[in-house]
Amino acid sequence: MNSIIQFAFSRSRAVLLGLLFILVAGALAYNSTPKESEPDIALPIIYVSMHHEGISPEEGERLLIRPMERELQSIEGLKEMRSTARESQASI
Repeated sequence: MNSIIQFAFSRSRAVLLGLLFILVAGALAYNSTPKESEPDIALPIIYVSMHHEGISPEEGERLLIRPMERELQSIEGLKEMRSTARESQASI
């Protein structure tokens, strides 16, 4: 391990040139990658987070989650809904 470190210090210009070459080659490869490899995919997920200071999980479920679930039930194509309540926070 020490020999690798000593080699890098003794030939610092060569090491920096190699690093520069790797960075330039990586940037060119990234720019030449076809866009089909990174398609825009719309994830059909809605995340609702509600914050209310000092509310217990039980009150969060009763006062925040249940009314919001009733409202969100009207969304067309809704297949699944999950809710969690924590102290001072609720999410659907």
